[in-house]
Amino acid sequence: MTAAASWWIRPQQPAARLGLKGPDAAHLLQDAGIAIPETPNAVRRSGVASLPGLDRCLRLGNSEFLLEQDQGSDAIERIRSLANTAAMRAWCVLRSDYSALIGGTALFDQLARISSFDFERLLHTPDQVVMTLCADISATLVLDGAGPAPELRLWADASFGPYLEQTLHSLSTITASSHGEPA
Repeated sequence: MTAAASWWIRPQQPAARLGLKGPDAAHLLQDAGIAIPETPNAVRRSGVASLPGLDRCLRLGNSEFLLEQDQGSDAIERIRSLANTAAMRAWCVLRSDYSALIGGTALFDQLARISSFDFERLLHTPDQVVMTLCADISATLVLDGAGPAPELRLWADASFGPYLEQTLHSLSTITASSHGEPA
């Protein structure tokens, strides 16, 4: 097996994204019929009956949320409209994060080289949101798929996207070279 097959990164931007902050943000989402995570640093994914149209709802703090929709933007626009017209203390915030999927059979071993968090723990707490440093860059990660070749979804400041991609790709090259495999 080549290193490229055991470890990969693929930029993955959603069709629509919305940040929502404020003391009434949770109430606004609940009023919109969105099942929000009960605690900070948790995620709800599509497949939850009361996450209409959204693919992910991350609760990043007591009053901060990141919402994403992979296809179309109807659900995001509905929530944005509600936030702009409701008499609540919930405000839309610009989110232009770099977003990628990373995965493979060597995922956890490779991340151990650039981060101090034990990402294998996510297999036991799949709804946890992890905020940590990856290659000295602040990143947010969630488990996106388990199994023999797990996947994580990663978000970081957009200006660090090329650096993160280059760093993560170089891990494959270093691994392949150390095993005598072509990169």
